[in-house]
Amino acid sequence: MTREIPLADRPREVLPGVHLIELPLPLSLGVINVYLVQLTEGYLLIDCGMDTEPCFHALQRAIETVGVRWSDLREILLTHIHPDHMGLAHRLLEMTGARLWLHEHDAEFLEKLTQFERYQAWAEEVLRQAGVTAEVILKIRYVSDEIRRSFHKLTPDRLLMGGEKIPAAIGELEVLWTPGHSPGHVCLYGRERRVLFSGDQMLEDISPNIGWHEDRDPLGEFLASLDALARLEIELILPSHGAPFSGHREWIRKTIEHHADRCARILKLLESTPKSAADVADQLWERPFTPFHYRFAVFEVLAHLEYMERQGRVVRLEGTDIQRWRPASVRSA
Repeated sequence: MTREIPLADRPREVLPGVHLIELPLPLSLGVINVYLVQLTEGYLLIDCGMDTEPCFHALQRAIETVGVRWSDLREILLTHIHPDHMGLAHRLLEMTGARLWLHEHDAEFLEKLTQFERYQAWAEEVLRQAGVTAEVILKIRYVSDEIRRSFHKLTPDRLLMGGEKIPAAIGELEVLWTPGHSPGHVCLYGRERRVLFSGDQMLEDISPNIGWHEDRDPLGEFLASLDALARLEIELILPSHGAPFSGHREWIRKTIEHHADRCARILKLLESTPKSAADVADQLWERPFTPFHYRFAVFEVLAHLEYMERQGRVVRLEGTDIQRWRPASVRSA
């Protein structure tokens, strides 16, 4: 669990022309960091907070404190389309006339999310097949109805693929596609300053949630993204939650070990009898979850099972209404 970070009285200039702005969230994390970056012309905003009035007014005060006008905001880049990162985008785009940058895979994902009733029906069927009870699914539905207010249809001006360059006052920033936490999650890397705007890819005190996505291997993608980041020279990590930090290779090593340990623990739980993802989640974490976080827990277990299934380490049992898993048979040498 991350330490609680109080809202700053004013934005912090973490690098010349780069201001860290803390915005309040009605979530357990409490705060999201967004970054106002001076470009060669105008400013770039990296992420924008949830669609709430406290979040908007905090951003407005911060922008004014830096001495920037809304019309100076030329570009808005979303690291991914989770509600705390993209909720205010529709409002800011209308106010500023800025261009929106978003990875193509998250643009596709957002299109599904904004067809909310269809997406909710799909997600609830996944939960049901994962062994979640109807009572808990109903509680998750109630929470989801509140979160949906931060999902809005968006039309990106530039669909990202990775490799794009943004000319900034601190030097050129390169878009890095780092899928896993979301299909189209991106980071920004400043080679000259050895700085990484990490979004939710790297958070000092938290292991980012890696949830299951249909027809994807989110955990495998996340670990591959970390391998790519480990090859870069990075001295400063500017995350979306928590304080800036350094030591990316040690963080990556520990995170890879964390997921290897989680896979091993899941395999151990499956040894005695086949289990559903909900069964595994109930035993894997020794603490109660709110309905909001329980959904994340089940989808994270599904992501680990998907990863191990592709490796041939687990198999899912066919012909049952609720999907259950067991370790794969040991192959002879």
